[in-house]
Amino acid sequence: MKGKVKWFSADKGYGYLIAEDGTEHYFNVRHIQGSDLPRNGDEVAFESAPGKRGPIAKQVQITGRPQKKQDSNDERVVCKGCGKKMVPRFVYRRGRASWTAHRSYISRSVCPYCATTYQDLDKGCFIATAVYGDAYAEEVIALRRFRDETLLRHRAGSWLVALYYRLSPPLAERLKRMPGTAAWIRRLLDRLAARYQ
Repeated sequence: MKGKVKWFSADKGYGYLIAEDGTEHYFNVRHIQGSDLPRNGDEVAFESAPGKRGPIAKQVQITGRPQKKQDSNDERVVCKGCGKKMVPRFVYRRGRASWTAHRSYISRSVCPYCATTYQDLDKGCFIATAVYGDAYAEEVIALRRFRDETLLRHRAGSWLVALYYRLSPPLAERLKRMPGTAAWIRRLLDRLAARYQ
């Protein structure tokens, strides 16, 4: 299928696109083919799959970028190391928590010219990231989606999110040294994440 990116956040790791037939599809960084991340308005080709909360776009490939007007803003960022304008690239690495199997995960984004780190994506201060061992695990992205689309839309949910951010860093550090407890929490989070995958 073909479509156009409606919205995508590299920080959150997910976004939405609109197919040619008008249906909205969810997708995340694990569904993207290649090293470039999509931008709003990019044309893409993808495979549609059913999901629990609506259609999911898989095997997403960028096929075209809108022509920029001469007076439009350049969307590239400036590297802190070499000073060149660039689009950061993801660096993948193999990681293993003691209670999980080996998996490949995104650890940071770097300048393609000088390899200076642009953004550190190892978000080890949150419970879900500590439990799954990867800030871009499917389950962690699904839990972010639950936070954004369900909790933050209500006053009580926003209060819970604020409390979570206050209490989670020390708990996440402890969980890294407690694989049995982390595995038990992971089973609980798996059930919640499954509703948003």
